[in-house]
Amino acid sequence: MAKKKKIADMVRKAWRMDIKLIEKYFPIRETFNRQDIYQIAKTIDPSFKETLFRNLLEKLLTEGCIIRVGRNRYKVNKNQNKKPVYQNQYSEEAASVILDMKEKYTLLDYKVWEINWLNEFWNHQIAQNKIFVEVENIGCDFVYTELCEKYRGRILLKPSENEIYRYGGHNTIIIDRLISESPKGEPENYNTPLEKIVVDLFANRRVKSMIHLGEYRNAISDMFEKYNIDQIKMFRYAKRRNKKEEIFRFLKEETDVEVYAEE
Repeated sequence: MAKKKKIADMVRKAWRMDIKLIEKYFPIRETFNRQDIYQIAKTIDPSFKETLFRNLLEKLLTEGCIIRVGRNRYKVNKNQNKKPVYQNQYSEEAASVILDMKEKYTLLDYKVWEINWLNEFWNHQIAQNKIFVEVENIGCDFVYTELCEKYRGRILLKPSENEIYRYGGHNTIIIDRLISESPKGEPENYNTPLEKIVVDLFANRRVKSMIHLGEYRNAISDMFEKYNIDQIKMFRYAKRRNKKEEIFRFLKEETDVEVYAEE
């Protein structure tokens, strides 16, 4: 009990440290590491213990004071007005699919998202919605078979672009393989973060076949302008999809997005 109280006291002390004072010591234009942050904390409070550091770092990241730009590399977040994280807004049809998945496949890893979410960013609006259910590879076939009983005539398994055009309709469910290392969703694992959607706009041919490619520059700029996008997470997934260099060049050359992750 005494040990737990001691730990709780340490956490409170770390979170009480004057963040504004710490920020004054950070180099604005340079990156820094954990040791640099620890030394700043020691400069401000010589009694600061190394055991408090993890909680201090969590506070700095949570409050948006600093951002992670690489392995053990951080920089000051110049955009102090913290942007919101993109929240998935599911249609009734997609919510029904999610309910079925939650009831039948509690141990399966999957993501659910809808193509009409992109209407927030595209001028050329998508008229016919598609519901993507991306499932870890071992589960695609039996998920398709199970859902077919309820959604017969409205569900496609790994369709080609031509099959989507010929057989797809409004709220067609597309079962596809979930790529390993896909960014995790929050608050639910099946949620699809914007970091994944941005990469899939370059890597997923099915998605690209449904949208107006000429609007990429403005649409993706709008995503970064409105929402907090973790570039470390995004580029890690982009590397898995062999799209890291292409997306890096696009952001640097075609948009005004500040790219802080390494090429």
